[in-house]
This record gives sequence, C-alpha cells and structure tokens, in this order.
Amino acid sequence: MLRKLLSIFGVLLMSGAAYSQPPVIELTLADAVRLASRDNPTLRAKQLELRTARANEVTAGLRPNPTTSYLAEQFGGSTAEQQHTVTLSQPFELGGKRQRRLESARAATRVATEEIADAQRQTILEVKKSFVDALVAQSTLDLADANLRTLDEVERLQRLRLEKGDISELELTRIQVQRYAFERDAADARQAIDSARIRLRTLVGADAVSPTFTAMGELGYRDVPLDRTELLRAALDARPDLRAAEAGRAKARADQALARANAWLDVSPQLEYQRIGPDNRFGFGFSVPLRIFDRNQGEIARTGAEIARADELRQATALQVLSDVDTALSVVKTESKKVGLLQSTYLPKAQSARDTIEFAYRRGAVPLLDFLDAQRTYRETAVEHVRALGNYWSALYQLEAAVGQALEN
Repeated sequence: MLRKLLSIFGVLLMSGAAYSQPPVIELTLADAVRLASRDNPTLRAKQLELRTARANEVTAGLRPNPTTSYLAEQFGGSTAEQQHTVTLSQPFELGGKRQRRLESARAATRVATEEIADAQRQTILEVKKSFVDALVAQSTLDLADANLRTLDEVERLQRLRLEKGDISELELTRIQVQRYAFERDAADARQAIDSARIRLRTLVGADAVSPTFTAMGELGYRDVPLDRTELLRAALDARPDLRAAEAGRAKARADQALARANAWLDVSPQLEYQRIGPDNRFGFGFSVPLRIFDRNQGEIARTGAEIARADELRQATALQVLSDVDTALSVVKTESKKVGLLQSTYLPKAQSARDTIEFAYRRGAVPLLDFLDAQRTYRETAVEHVRALGNYWSALYQLEAAVGQALEN
C-alpha cells in the first residue's frame, strides 16, 4: 500500500512539474539561446565528454596498488617441514610519472572545456540564423497578406465598374490572375515558417517549445560599429576553437613529458615473511626492471611528432579565425549597403509609385498594365527588402560567431 502511495505521489510531482513549465508559445531570441544552451542534445553530449575527462584526472592521480603473494611448499614429504611464504611489494614510480599523468589529464580537460564552448558557439549561431529565418518568413507572410488585401479591395471596386460597363471582363481577369503571385508568396512563407520552427525546436529542445510557437522579434535595421583591427584582436582572444587548439598543443607537450617520465625505471621494495616448520623468518628486497631494449623510444618519438602536428593545427586554426572574421565582415558590409539602399531609396520609391498609380487606376486615369507593373515592382522590392534585412542579421550573427563574442550594439 505504501509503495502505491509513493508511486502516486511521484506521478503527481512529475505532472505538477510539467504543468509548471508548459511549452513556450511565444519565443524570443534570448529564450531560444537560453533553451538551446540548456537542452540541446549535442551540447549535453559534449558536457558528458567533459565529465569523462575529469574522471580521467582521478585515474591519472592514483598511485600503483601494492601486491601480495602467498606460497606454500614442502607438502607430502615424510621428513621435510612445510614452508609458507608471504611477500608484500609496493611499486614506487620514479621520474615524476604521476605528476606528468595529472598534467596530461588536466590538459585534456582543458581541451574538452574549450570544445564545449566551441560547440555552444556554433549551436547559438544556428539558433540565431533559424530565428532570423522565422522572422523573415513571418514578415514575408505579413507582406503577402497585406498585398492580397490591397488587391482584394481593388478587385471589389473593379467588379462594381464591370457591372456599370466601365471596364471589360478581361481587365478583371488580369487582376484576379495577379493574385497568384501573392498567394504563392504567402504559401512559400508559411512553408518557410514551418521549416524554421522545426529547426528551432530541434536546436532548443522539442519538449520545451510548442510546435506552433511564434517567433517574437523585429527585423529592423540597426547599424553596428565595426572596426576590423578590434574584431581580429577580439577573435584571437575569444574564439574557443583557437583556445582548444592551444590547449591541444599544451596537451601534446604534457604527453611528451609523460612519455619521457615513463622511460624511467620503477622500484618495487618487498617485504617477506617465511615460516618453515616452527621457525619464523623475515626478509626484504626489491625488484627493478632492466631498461635494455624498451626505453619508450616509440612513444617519445610519437609525442614529438604530435607536438609538431599540434603546432601546425594551432597555426591553421588561427589563420581560419582571421579568414572567418574578414569574410563575415565583408558580408555584413555588403548586406548593410543593400539594406540602406532599399530602405532609403528603392522601397519608398516603389511604394510611392504603386500608391500613385493605384490611386490613378481606381479613377481610370492609367491603364491596367501600368497598375499591375507598379504592384509587381513594389512586391518584388518589398520582398527583397525583407530578405536583405534577414541576410544582414544572419551575416551579423555569423560575424559574432567568427569573433567568438557578442558585438556591441
């Protein structure tokens, strides 16, 4: 009975916890980053690697176990007295082997720590890009819906004009055909929203976010001051993959020090107790391996090559960091110019031309083809503006990932 009550109580606690943390319906970028940092399975797997590395530190710090042996002899003879021998031996490591093992294990822990930071950097970048994709898709859908409402209003007025005989049936049909472009934009935007939701839920944890969540944010343009020299300096200091390469280089040197220490011989003092018949005897001694053939030459040579390899990897990573920053910075500047041109020049002109021609068309002052052309131009310019904003923010987040830290806004 008590077991059943405890089971029911546990279920109630679990259901209460689930109720206290319902799936997120309105997701902000900050929430997405926080949830991904906590619940992303790839990051959790990397954190388990860190636990493994720390456990290896414990193993590296252990001293050799003592050994004991027991030997009974002289059984079955008629005159010989039975002989019992107990031996206790304790190996002593020379050459600083234990300290070198600890240094190597701690260096491996530092590598694992930086690799976790780098995995988090890349995961957060994917979260931010997917979030921007969701915002772009939502803005495109809102734009398509607004265009459809405008076209529906024009179509309603044109039906009235058709009934009065002011326009032909063909002119109304052309307006109706124009709807397909906006309906296609809306359908594509809905598909893009679903795809962005799926990617985000995969990154932040499917259980934490509702399948129909709404991405809360704006795609407004914000200029960010960027200085190439400062960005390069910050990247060389902050990039976790570069720090991981430096930690790997330190580990390679620690491994070679360990290999050299392992070339030292170890001494195992021994204590012996022997009983022969009624007599008790004691003895002592030691054992030492003779390093004649195997002096750990192969491991010393391997770790030496590993040091050279780690140095080259660190240099290659540093060059890649600088390349990433330069590439991302170039993209940010290009996308910023596109947004500036569209936002300050082309979009206002396209909107003004559309509004003017629509006003004139409703009054019969311009032909249908001019109205449809102005509507199409505005649609293409507005969609391009939304995409340019999305590309700008994606490039900015890519630059943040290239630098390894958030940019000053």
